[in-house]
Amino acid sequence: MFLAHVKNETPNLVKAKCSLYGGPMMDYLMESGHHYTLAGLITPDVNNTIYCEMKLREKHGGFMLYDSNDTKTCHYRNGDCEWSISEDGLCMLVEDKCVMFKWDTTTNYSFRNIVSEPTKYVALDTMRHISNNP
Repeated sequence: MFLAHVKNETPNLVKAKCSLYGGPMMDYLMESGHHYTLAGLITPDVNNTIYCEMKLREKHGGFMLYDSNDTKTCHYRNGDCEWSISEDGLCMLVEDKCVMFKWDTTTNYSFRNIVSEPTKYVALDTMRHISNNP
């Protein structure tokens, strides 16, 4: 089993979508001061991962919380990974030291699932049917 323990150390709510083994994303609302544990079973011949897209107000980022194939991020077989969410990004705790993974502040990001939203406008001829009212 592999575990990623995450604590929200910010005063704000963190929205997250997390995936185990690259599968479907699950929604999480991570409240200030709370601990969360994401767990998976080690599966041979599979990339054993926990990946989360997180958003803290206007800050956001994609973070690999566990990867059995990557020695740069938490990859301990049958071990626990400790993370904390801060205003600067996510901190991976290694031997009582923080390895910081910063938020992406250079791009706009939205958790909107566009595939599930109804289509409002379809352009049949490119540049001829443009709407100012999407």
